[in-house]
Amino acid sequence: MQSWKILASRPLLDRRPWLTVWEEDVRLPDDAIIHGYLRSRARDYSMVFALLADGTVPLVRQYKHGPGRPSYDLPAGYLDGPDESPLSGAQRELHEETALVADEWQALGHLVIDTNRGEDRAHIFLALGARHEGAPHLDPTEALEATYHTPDALRAMVRSRVIDSMASVAGIMLALAALSERQDAARHHPFASDAPDPRESNAK
Repeated sequence: MQSWKILASRPLLDRRPWLTVWEEDVRLPDDAIIHGYLRSRARDYSMVFALLADGTVPLVRQYKHGPGRPSYDLPAGYLDGPDESPLSGAQRELHEETALVADEWQALGHLVIDTNRGEDRAHIFLALGARHEGAPHLDPTEALEATYHTPDALRAMVRSRVIDSMASVAGIMLALAALSERQDAARHHPFASDAPDPRESNAK
C-alpha cells in the first residue's frame, strides 16, 4: 500500500514537550491532493496494570479536563524525556501515584493514540507481585485517589463504561488476556498442580 507524499509542511503551534501542531499538503496515491491536513505530536506515556497478592488492581481517579469530569484510569504518566525507557517510566509512575513496586514486569506492547494525526504512544505494562513501599509522590498539579478492584470488577467497569478512557480500557483487556494466557500455561505445565495462580504471583 502506497503512502501519502508530503508536498509542504507549515508549523501552527509549538508547545513542546506537550504539544506540537502543524499542517501538511499531501498527495494521495490516486494523485488527489489534500491541503492543510492537520498533524500533531505529544508525549509518549506508560500505563500499568498492577496485580497485588490479594488479587486486586489499583485504579487512580482524578479530574480530567478533556471530558471535564473525574475519570478512572490505570496508573500512568508521561515519560520524562527521550532518554527514559517506557519500563522505567511505568515503574516510576506506579510508585509515584500508588506507592506500589512490583517484582515482575511484562510489556504488553504500545498503542498509537490517534493514527490519523500522529504517532504518540501509550506503553502498556503488566506488573505482578505488586506491594506497597513508601508513600506516593504526587506532582503539585495532581489530586487523585487510588482505589482497588478485582479483575472481574474491572471487566464489569469497562463493560458498563465506568472506565471509558481508550488507553485504560485497552490496557485492562490486554492485561486480562495476558493473565489468562499465564493461567493456561500453568495448567498445561507438567507440575501444574503445584503452580500458583498467576493473579497471586510473587515471582521474581
